[in-house]
Amino acid sequence: MNEKAKAALDKLQALPGMTAVKEQVDQILHSHRIAEARKQNGLKAVPHSNHMVFTGNPGTGKTTAARLIGEVFTSMGLLKSPKKDGVSPFVEIHQADIAHPHVGESEKIMLKKFQLARGGVLFIDEAYSFMGKASHNTDGKLVAIIVQQMEDMRDEIIVIAAGYPKDMNKFLDFNPGLRSRFNTTIHFPDYSVQDMLHVAAHMCKEREYQMTAEFGQALGMRLAYEMGEKGFGNARTVRNIMEAAIKRQSSRVAKLPQIRRTDLFNLTGPDMPPAPQSTEDSAAELERLKAKRDALDAQIKSTYRKLLFS
Repeated sequence: MNEKAKAALDKLQALPGMTAVKEQVDQILHSHRIAEARKQNGLKAVPHSNHMVFTGNPGTGKTTAARLIGEVFTSMGLLKSPKKDGVSPFVEIHQADIAHPHVGESEKIMLKKFQLARGGVLFIDEAYSFMGKASHNTDGKLVAIIVQQMEDMRDEIIVIAAGYPKDMNKFLDFNPGLRSRFNTTIHFPDYSVQDMLHVAAHMCKEREYQMTAEFGQALGMRLAYEMGEKGFGNARTVRNIMEAAIKRQSSRVAKLPQIRRTDLFNLTGPDMPPAPQSTEDSAAELERLKAKRDALDAQIKSTYRKLLFS
């Protein structure tokens, strides 16, 4: 395995909740290796489809995983690429990118997206959003193009369709050819509090900040609270909280009469942004938070200690 592929796999392995993804990638790489060995020994090599469906809630790493998979497959030679620089194209599309008021234009845009993704990944986010929202049977025509291009370009492109599990089943049932083209489905589970603390620690390392024990425990409790709220976004929620905390830290440090180096990178308890006001009854809300605190406090402290000394 070359260094570029190994680096992408290492990044994939480091992401929370990627065990199933890593296992699937390993299987595909092993199949490719054996297929090449069979060819060299004069045996037939059965072609395999590498197209995938990713299911899961927002913020669980689907887009990041798709990018890294493209890098691995391109560097390992699993995809025929028109580019000689070894760069793996990654083309992400949403329904809004394809929608067009003129008849026939949406289909042209979709074909162009496939050409742009040659040698890499075409990532279709919320793929089910193409269905039932177009006149002149445009949605049916678009899905037919996806099915045909997936077959015609199977050695040049990986198509990854992503979205909520229930809605992705509806998408796969929309055209008889879709399920047979997407023969691999990987579910991305919601992050645990421990997973999200790892994400926060990685963000701090990248940006040269450090969480104090007080901040780490406050963050754990805040994340436990957010998990039960509407609009919870896994890693996106972590990023939003951490960015708000860094802003609060900047405001706090700017008011100090003398700024030390440690003041510039330490995130402390007061830097934790307050949780949004709940619409629930205050007494009931306090009981809910207390129950979460009692159940998760020891777990959070243990996880934070491991992050601190790792």
